[in-house]
Amino acid sequence: MLTHVLIVSRSAEAVETLKSYLLGAKGIEVRGHVITNGHLDPLEGAEFTPEIVLLHFEAKRTAELSAWAERPAEGRPILIVVGPGGDGDATRLAIRSGARDFLPEPVGKADLVATVQQVRAELRARSTRGRGAIHAFVSAAGGAGSSFIAANIAHLLSAHARRQTALVDLDLNFSATAHYLNLSSQRGLLEALDEVASMDEDALTGFGSRHESGLRLYCSTAQHTVLSKDVPSDRLAAFIGLLAAHNQDVVLDVPHAIDNLTATAFGLAATTYIVLQQSTLHVRNATRIIRILRDELGVPPQRLKLLVNRYSKNAMLQLDDMSRALNMEIVDTVPNHYQRALESSDSGVPLY
Repeated sequence: MLTHVLIVSRSAEAVETLKSYLLGAKGIEVRGHVITNGHLDPLEGAEFTPEIVLLHFEAKRTAELSAWAERPAEGRPILIVVGPGGDGDATRLAIRSGARDFLPEPVGKADLVATVQQVRAELRARSTRGRGAIHAFVSAAGGAGSSFIAANIAHLLSAHARRQTALVDLDLNFSATAHYLNLSSQRGLLEALDEVASMDEDALTGFGSRHESGLRLYCSTAQHTVLSKDVPSDRLAAFIGLLAAHNQDVVLDVPHAIDNLTATAFGLAATTYIVLQQSTLHVRNATRIIRILRDELGVPPQRLKLLVNRYSKNAMLQLDDMSRALNMEIVDTVPNHYQRALESSDSGVPLY
């Protein structure tokens, strides 16, 4: 099955150069589109709607990126951006626009082809079966308990709801979910990302570790320090897409950070649960996280949910106060059963 790629730029020369890089690439049909007549929408006047848009912009001319960010997220093609490097504003705008990757100029043919093929792998995975639900969990502040909740929610989906579920721990250096489930693995998330372009459902079973409930966990097993900037976000997007194609639920345990990997996770998640406790610090941090996700990364507000962990009805800060401060409804609470949670964590036996 061919994947249709549209290369868009105000520069006809750039369109032809990038198009020449992709001509003949396996499984790709490529066309070019030069933006003219003062239009800002990259697809205005295009002959067809592609699966992938490769948008090239010139220095200090990011109006097309801004126009793309205004498009409804649902149903728009996957975006790859090519432009001058070192422009922080353009990089942030590309993230807000939902770009899978930002390739700084001059971009090499091999890098461009590899990036497009990674995205094509994600699209192929999506079309293999129905798309599973993707749930992300992130702490408003350190120690909120989002990793513990993500691991136990994933286990409940598998053990109690009998749904085929995958859990992905995106903390590349301090993974906690494996401890909560008493699991270990020889081949982890980083190895899976290296091979995602050629991976199918059978190959998925060779990575991560399987819990007795049927839940499969994918986390980093690296013995050395791993920086998020060294892990291509397009590979993560392709891997999560592959998991969603072969599972009913994909649970993402997202670190308390904003970088290329977490931005990718938030962009893919159908729902992001912001886990917080009843404190002014958590409310303050949640306010900032909500603003970043909504205004800078372009996550639709309806995809963001608040979850209060270690809830106590006797706390000074009550739920109504928190909802008013955050201008959002709290969807649920987790009671403060500290001893039971500690025993579960220490033993590696999930609460259920």
